[in-house]
Amino acid sequence: MELQPTVFYIIAIVVIIAVLLILINRKLVKFDPLSKPTGIVLLVMMGAEMVDKMVKEKTDEKAAKFLTPYIMTVVVYIFLSNIAGLLSFESPTSNYSVTLSLAAVTCILIEYYAIKANGLKRYMKSLAEPMAPFIIMNVISKASTLLSLSLRLFGNIIAGTVLMGVIYQLFAKVSSLIPLFAGFNVIGVVVAPVLHFYFDLFSGAMQAFIFITLTLSFIGKELPKDY
Repeated sequence: MELQPTVFYIIAIVVIIAVLLILINRKLVKFDPLSKPTGIVLLVMMGAEMVDKMVKEKTDEKAAKFLTPYIMTVVVYIFLSNIAGLLSFESPTSNYSVTLSLAAVTCILIEYYAIKANGLKRYMKSLAEPMAPFIIMNVISKASTLLSLSLRLFGNIIAGTVLMGVIYQLFAKVSSLIPLFAGFNVIGVVVAPVLHFYFDLFSGAMQAFIFITLTLSFIGKELPKDY
């Protein structure tokens, strides 16, 4: 059975993340806690502090101990996947099976915390609220979270990918009409970097942020105030 190209891109992203983690770990091991952080150490500390603060605001101190590492892993993976176009890769998140898998893990976490915080008996009872006939509607509502998270991320990334492809073809056609640049997509070379900055960097970061924000909001909604 032949593997899809997306599998190789996923492996490449994982390898890149692993290499980055090794390099960052070496920097952190050598870092003196009493000195002022600079460079990559400063960026990592700022990022970790920002994510940790965000997790605590959406959930609480207790849940943040486990959720912060997960959220940081997800945001790095989604961001690198979204900007894969800058590395001449096909974005893994433009494949629905990838976004569906990410959303599935998130949904499992949501239900896990719902059961852990409320107890299995109370959780099962909540499915029948406000009355027993609403069980089907409540189950569908929970399933819609899976579709909402996966389709939102997939739709935005695939839309950007398709749009960039159309723009490249359009610029190539326009360039071919200019005798001086016949056979060379000069307009695409000039304009494409600006568009990639938006569709790959800005939009990629925004989609990663939206995904983790929704993840934390759904989990926080399941936690009681006294958790």
